[in-house]
Amino acid sequence: MEFYTLQDYYTFTKGTVYLLMGGILVAATLYWRFLMGGNKKDD
Repeated sequence: MEFYTLQDYYTFTKGTVYLLMGGILVAATLYWRFLMGGNKKDD
């Protein structure tokens, strides 16, 4: 992938970071629900 200007590089990097952080947010939420769901007791 070629970047001709700094703005091209910045835009690509910013989009990649947004996707990465969105994935981490979803994964952290699912992991937290997994950790908190282990203490349920059915009576």
